[in-house]
Amino acid sequence: MSEKRKEVKMSKQVVVNVPANDLWQIIGPGFTEAGKWSTAVDHSTGHGEGKFDGATCDTRSCDLSAKGFSSVNERITEYDASNRTMAFDVIEGTPGFVTYMNNRTVVTDLGQGRSQAELQITMHMKPFMGGLLGGMLKKNLSNLIDSALDDLKVFAETGKPSALKQARMKKLLAAEV
Repeated sequence: MSEKRKEVKMSKQVVVNVPANDLWQIIGPGFTEAGKWSTAVDHSTGHGEGKFDGATCDTRSCDLSAKGFSSVNERITEYDASNRTMAFDVIEGTPGFVTYMNNRTVVTDLGQGRSQAELQITMHMKPFMGGLLGGMLKKNLSNLIDSALDDLKVFAETGKPSALKQARMKKLLAAEV
């Protein structure tokens, strides 16, 4: 497999009907609270002091309901509140053939109370297993990103979790009883 095939990049966007600074509050300062709005994240917790100005933590742990993942640990690698940009590496919890995964989010002001969130994912995979299973992982991640962006839009615009997230929370509460 060529060197080029080891790296996979994905990027998706969603337009949200809230000002960019409001959307940034969910993405940046609210980084540890993804479990409140993302259907794929059952629980999220921040750890350590932020190493970047404005970051509320250094790492985040997430229990997931996402296909192919059960839990991940992530480390913030970029945090720029003035440009509403942040990135993190997934440092634990990826499939064994994934050697590197980075998620970068950029919030852009579109004017008139609208903004855009762009989610960019970069993955490096081992050649053989990445070639065999990389397509399936990419498809699962594409669906996960679509769901996360839909959840983000609903939460940002209404202040409430999406119907899918609410159903997931109900299911988790029922399992605890």
